Amino acid sequence: MSGAGATSRVRATAGVTTAWGRALHAELLKVVTLPAMWWSAAVAGAAAIATMMSVLQNVVDGRDFGFEEIAPMWTLAVQIGFVAAGVAAAGAEHSTAQGMTSLLVTPARGRLAAARLMVLTGTGLVAASVLVGASLAACPTMSTAALWAGGRTVVWLTAVLLLAAGLGAALRSVIGASTAAVVLVILTPQLAVFLGDAARWFPGQAGQIWLTAAESQADVTSAGLIILAWTTATQMAGIVRLVRADG
Repeated sequence: MSGAGATSRVRATAGVTTAWGRALHAELLKVVTLPAMWWSAAVAGAAAIATMMSVLQNVVDGRDFGFEEIAPMWTLAVQIGFVAAGVAAAGAEHSTAQGMTSLLVTPARGRLAAARLMVLTGTGLVAASVLVGASLAACPTMSTAALWAGGRTVVWLTAVLLLAAGLGAALRSVIGASTAAVVLVILTPQLAVFLGDAARWFPGQAGQIWLTAAESQADVTSAGLIILAWTTATQMAGIVRLVRADG
């Protein structure tokens, strides 16, 4: 009996492992084959290149600079591609047949949501690391401050991708999610002069504080927590919508 029980447990564990592997593989395959994701990556890459070329051409008297000095401006342009990618990843589930395909491959919606989150997080980290790494290498000087700024930028861009994807999954509207993401991420720093201290509670302005790290450590940490809260809230909203939806 004990031998049969052990065999059953091994088979059950293998089945769960296979199910997780299948779910992760399916989600990764969707990400790498979705044309909108490649277009979004191209936008982010073009923005990174254009920003670096502009900075290098307009630097005064050949003055050296590090990535920490241009990170906020660089990110303002590059994050547009990550917003588009997040909305596209979620929108494809509802504007095409991908949503039904996902449920056929992974009927357990909780597992599907977790696999999707893991794949998007990994994709964001890899894409952001590549762009930031290339831009770091293009800067005339390298320092510990530049590396820290690069790390903060990778975290922020990944958060932008997840936030936009969460909005897309929760709203199930490409237009609605795009509008909300643009307002929250891109426009709030521009409106900070009108919003005052209230702007700090929005992800876009919190992202700028996080990237510049020019304020006190408490303010930078607070900005990071605000970004985490927004990202978590939007992702949870999308997951709840997926788990409770009829189809």
